[in-house]
Amino acid sequence: MDTTFRPIRHGLSLCLTMLAALVMPPSGQAQGNPLEAKVKAAYLFHLAKFVEWPNLPANELRLCIVGSDSVGEMMGQLANRQLRDRPLKIEVGTLADPTQCQVLYIGQGDKRLPELIRRVRGQGVLTVSDVDDFARQGGIVGFYSEAGKIKLEINPATARGANLKISAKLLELARTVQ
Repeated sequence: MDTTFRPIRHGLSLCLTMLAALVMPPSGQAQGNPLEAKVKAAYLFHLAKFVEWPNLPANELRLCIVGSDSVGEMMGQLANRQLRDRPLKIEVGTLADPTQCQVLYIGQGDKRLPELIRRVRGQGVLTVSDVDDFARQGGIVGFYSEAGKIKLEINPATARGANLKISAKLLELARTVQ
C-alpha cells in the first residue's frame, strides 16, 4: 500500500471526525449559534486542502461568503493564513464577480442561490452551502445535520463539471449524491 498519502488521510480523517463529533443545536437554533459557525468555518478552511483547481492563482486563494454573517465573521479570523501555499483572502458580503472566488459559501440567508450557482457553473468555483439539499440542487458541497452533527454531502458530477478534482479520501468521508 502506498504510504505517501497516509499522513494526509489520517489528518483529514481526524480533523473531520473531530468536527463532526461536535454536538449541534436543533436546526431552529442553528443560524445564530457560534459553535455551528465555527464548525462550518473550519470545514471551509480544510475543504480547500482536498480540492484541486485547474487554474489556481499563484498570489492567493479567495474564499467568498454570502448570506452568513456568523460564518463570515469566523472565517475573517483566518484571513491571510496560508492555505495551499497561498495567503487566504476572505471576502464577505455582496460579490461583484463570484467567478473570481475559488470557494464560494452561500449561507441560508442569501436568496440568490439559483443565480449564484448558474453564474459559477463550470468556472472552477467550489460551491458550499448549508441550504437543504444544496448538492442535489446543483451545488458541490452541502452541509447537513444528522443526529446533531454537521456532515458533508458532495456532488462529484457537479465538481467534475466545474473542473475540480476532489480527493478520494474526502469523498469517502462524505455522502455522495447525484
